[in-house]
Amino acid sequence: MTPGDLAGLADDLAATVLAVPGVVRLNGGALGEIGTYLPGRRVAGIRLADPDRTGPTEVHVVLRADAPLREVAEAVHLAAAARLTAAGAPADVRVHVDDLA
Repeated sequence: MTPGDLAGLADDLAATVLAVPGVVRLNGGALGEIGTYLPGRRVAGIRLADPDRTGPTEVHVVLRADAPLREVAEAVHLAAAARLTAAGAPADVRVHVDDLA
């Protein structure tokens, strides 16, 4: 994948995850360490798997405190996996619920 392909996929995946009801925001970590690093910017909360090796894509989210956590996390997983599959990327996804808001 080229940097442009990665940027498009990271942006699309972020939008897909944020569209799931119950998701408040993506979480880039306490020090901003969780993200996909691109030329000149990063997509916080989305760590794409390296296409040249095995490993999961990580999605870090903050959910609404009143949301059904397991159901929302599963919806995030399914939406992210579908988006990755549509892009021809490995659909191995790990969803991390980092906080509630």
